[in-house]
Amino acid sequence: LFQDEEVLAWAIPAVLEMQAAAREVLFDVKEAEVVVQEKTSSKLLCRYPYPSISCVGRCTDSSHLFAFCVAASPESPARSTFDCLVFASSSVQECEEIVRRIAAGFKHTEWFV
Repeated sequence: LFQDEEVLAWAIPAVLEMQAAAREVLFDVKEAEVVVQEKTSSKLLCRYPYPSISCVGRCTDSSHLFAFCVAASPESPARSTFDCLVFASSSVQECEEIVRRIAAGFKHTEWFV
């Protein structure tokens, strides 16, 4: 967990309670960003450079769920709200690896802002 990980303790359950329709996605942890594409069409759903990610972590209740938070309005950081994106991986190991890679990318790029 990185930065404001305590946020994830309440943000993940809040997102799950919304019961939004789940989508199968391709989740790509790149050197400088995270890219999420729709699995069936490869349509780009979101792209977040690591400096825009405020925290990342796993769900304590379900070890295959992970999430990260991003600023909803990065152009005005003093008044920014955050979006929490929650994903389910196919295994606990995959989940741990994704969180570790995002955290490493976040740490690697934090001084480039």
